[in-house]
Amino acid sequence: MPNRTGFLGRTLMAAGTVAALALATAVPAAAAAPSTVEQDVAQLYQDVIDLYNGLPASALRDVDRLIESPIPKIGPRSQAAAGPIPGCTEGSLLTYANNLASQLTPLEGQALDALSGLSQLYVQGVATDKTPQVFGTDGQYTPRATATIDKLRAFWDIESWNIQLVAWKGTDLGSQAKMAQTFGLGLAPAKVKDAAALATKVLYEVPALQGGRNPLITLNAFSAPAGSLGGKRVALGDGLLDVVDLLGFDDVSVESVVGHEYGHQVDFAHDNYPRNESSEMGPDAYGGYFVAHAKGFAWNARTQQEVTYLDASIGDCFHSHGTPDQRKAAGAWGEKQATSQGNPNRIVPSATMIEKFQKEYPKLMPPAADQPATAAVAAAHG
Repeated sequence: MPNRTGFLGRTLMAAGTVAALALATAVPAAAAAPSTVEQDVAQLYQDVIDLYNGLPASALRDVDRLIESPIPKIGPRSQAAAGPIPGCTEGSLLTYANNLASQLTPLEGQALDALSGLSQLYVQGVATDKTPQVFGTDGQYTPRATATIDKLRAFWDIESWNIQLVAWKGTDLGSQAKMAQTFGLGLAPAKVKDAAALATKVLYEVPALQGGRNPLITLNAFSAPAGSLGGKRVALGDGLLDVVDLLGFDDVSVESVVGHEYGHQVDFAHDNYPRNESSEMGPDAYGGYFVAHAKGFAWNARTQQEVTYLDASIGDCFHSHGTPDQRKAAGAWGEKQATSQGNPNRIVPSATMIEKFQKEYPKLMPPAADQPATAAVAAAHG
């Protein structure tokens, strides 16, 4: 079993939390003795480390997150070796998220890291769509989410009956029963009950967590393949939807994000696991094709453009998921495939769409001078 005790660098970012910052492990220099809250947070952090270390090696394999932190030296796909792309400005959503994270104290950051990783593990390995799912902090996105996944299942020619759509809610952390189920995935049985109780305690004794409603806890979405913990699923975070709304993309938020994450399922179905930016830009393209297609949402040119700007808002500058311009171009390319085809009702087979995008992908990349850095990062990922 692989050792995952390098938690901040390899586990929570692998779980997809944007706010896994180096500050989380810092201890104030002036602190003579830890307070009760500091002791609680430190113990919970260790409990979550132990939980992840107890998971099967395949538990998080090939899980694709919508957002990968652009912060250097953080996460298994850190782009520190390549350095930032000259002249690139990260997308507005990433900028907003990082600004939120920068306001946390070290104690708040450590608590949020642990609880975000724990909640992501709950929604990946425990939650199920066999119980009613409520999307959005107040359930406001539920009709749109369910309508989108139904339309996607009918649109793409892949096995879809077993792709679950589940809500990623920070407020689930307040349920000791749910946290006990989550800790039970990998923590020693004798520790599960106490760890679950501690998780809910920390949730409410650290005010910055807002009882699970701090958007950083669930500021993401992800897609998981059949072989990962919990099986095929798309998870949609409340925090992501809240922030996308604040940034002005509410009209297209749910449909675009679910369409993108379902695009990963298209790749999974064809064993397509790129080790470069096309792993995220491809789903942007498939999602763009879906929202513009006559049998998808048939959105008009203005709304299609809004989708591409949402794609751009998630772009980074570290040869990771694609720059804002590249993400925007990938989505626009997909939309054009729908609006320019001779028969507007024909749906290109998913395998063909993957092939077409992989041929287009090199044209969307930086100039040749930047390619060696990209290749080096891709090799490191392998």
